[in-house]
Amino acid sequence: MKFGEKIVKARKKVKLCEMRLAQLCGVSRSYITLIENGKRMPGKRVIPKIAGALNLKTNTVVDWYLEDLREKLQ
Repeated sequence: MKFGEKIVKARKKVKLCEMRLAQLCGVSRSYITLIENGKRMPGKRVIPKIAGALNLKTNTVVDWYLEDLREKLQ
């Protein structure tokens, strides 16, 4: 499962819409959409905000990020 797909799954689990996740992270809804669609990877300042909004540990989200990068490099 790709990074964006995991974010969508986690977001839906905590019952947040894209707009609310964006507000909690201090970014635009379109930025969240790009991340979830796999067209963009979040920056280092946004990852902890996403983790906090989704009630996840930052390391979990970083692991997802790195796993996706490894897959793209293969």
